[in-house]
Amino acid sequence: VAVTVQLSAPMDTASSRKGDAVMGQISSPDAMKGDTLLGTISQTSSSRGQSSVTFTFNTLRHGNENISVSASLQGVSNSKGQPAVDENGHALRATNTAGAKPASASKFGSQLGGLIGGRTGQAVSDAGDDVNTSGSAGVMQISSNGNFNLGAGASLTISAKTSGNGPSLSGLTPNTPGPSRPPVMQVAVASASAATPSAAQPGATGNAGGQPELKATKIEFVPGERVVFFDDFSDMVEDEPPPHWKVRDGKVELRTGGGIRELHAEDTVDLTSPSFAIPPNFTFEIDWTGGGEMAWHFANKSGEDILTINVRGEESGDTATASAIGPDGSLGSGSITVDTSKPVHFAFWAQQGRVRAYLNGERLVDANQVQFGEMDHLLVNFARYRANGLRQVRLAESAPDFSTVINASGKYVTHGIRFATDSDRLEPESAAVIKQIATAFAKNPNLKLEIDGYTDSVGNAAHNLDLSKRRAQAVQAVLMSQFGVSADQLSSNGLGAGNPIGSNDTPDGRANNRRVEFIKK
Repeated sequence: VAVTVQLSAPMDTASSRKGDAVMGQISSPDAMKGDTLLGTISQTSSSRGQSSVTFTFNTLRHGNENISVSASLQGVSNSKGQPAVDENGHALRATNTAGAKPASASKFGSQLGGLIGGRTGQAVSDAGDDVNTSGSAGVMQISSNGNFNLGAGASLTISAKTSGNGPSLSGLTPNTPGPSRPPVMQVAVASASAATPSAAQPGATGNAGGQPELKATKIEFVPGERVVFFDDFSDMVEDEPPPHWKVRDGKVELRTGGGIRELHAEDTVDLTSPSFAIPPNFTFEIDWTGGGEMAWHFANKSGEDILTINVRGEESGDTATASAIGPDGSLGSGSITVDTSKPVHFAFWAQQGRVRAYLNGERLVDANQVQFGEMDHLLVNFARYRANGLRQVRLAESAPDFSTVINASGKYVTHGIRFATDSDRLEPESAAVIKQIATAFAKNPNLKLEIDGYTDSVGNAAHNLDLSKRRAQAVQAVLMSQFGVSADQLSSNGLGAGNPIGSNDTPDGRANNRRVEFIKK
């Protein structure tokens, strides 16, 4: 089957290494559109003015199925769609290094024209005897005179076939969109190694590399770093109360399915958190669903309200509203148009007397000269008027500025770069942190960073390691392709569950361990 696959991370002779994962998203044919091809770099070479990257694709992820495949390379274009050149216009050669060159290669190359060759527009038959576009499938190579760089979104045209006893690729059932609402089941299924999931945000138009266009995203909220309180209900057991909340005057249930865990209530119920010290500069986030109202009371030890945040879905199901009340009255309110049957992300940011509130990244409240007294715990009036679901709560001390920390300590740890569940696709809300990092590169052209991805320890260790590598590569790819950071200023690595900074036995510890670190080189 002829397949067009777009690289999810850069491939270049400066940073690609033997053993690195190669991953791309399929854009054609339609039956495989959206599927993922996975492979490995087997060799990189750079000598005597020549450079090359040798790699294979061996696994196709089609829906929930992994299919063993082999592939041969037929063409390459950069992320701008320009054939046979890299991001800087350097000519590329596409070859298949295994097996004998077939007799038809010259004719085939003349049909493809500029898709493959030693220079733009040159047919395969003119590119040299080492070029083999349709020989035995398996080992592919991209080479150039001098170093080359293919950015995220660069396209590879390949011929793929099933390897072993798998299903025929030409007979695969076409992908279809999933249901608009996640299924509700009675068996808990956790997605433990995933970073914090969130709702879709404005400005999330995907680019050629399958990542959202973060440079154009206007989201400004930066999540806090030191977690004060966190719950994603990952340690809640079916038919048992939530372990981190006192439940009064009502009932809640755990709804799970498709990797989702949601605390659900059909009618009003009160939830009270344990006692903890809330710092004066903090961020507060929740992911919620439904048409009910939740009143979040930030109370002192005496139970008096210091701050009250109200979020609700309107009865129509197409509007979400948020408001905040401080020590001296209303701080502001606002609404957005959104399907409240799907997760809505609320965020609140208190920093040096200024408070801001957001729904799905859109700022609705912005007030200054606000001073909070001591706050000791949370009381939630949950599911008022109509049903609500709650997927996660996160309260943390506000994050420090990237440039200040990286220059002072040489290391910056962030939980503000977030990914879709069990995926390397960045969430649009990551834009604020990534823009800070891009700004630091603009101010300091000599800055060099290593990007390290981490997961928690739940699940398969090999899968977690691969996921952490792909996530670090995704951050690197976006900084290069969308913000113009040079390839020689960035490297990436994934360490899976290594070097934990929290306990993997608790929800907040696991949340702390799912992170991205930047190391100054």
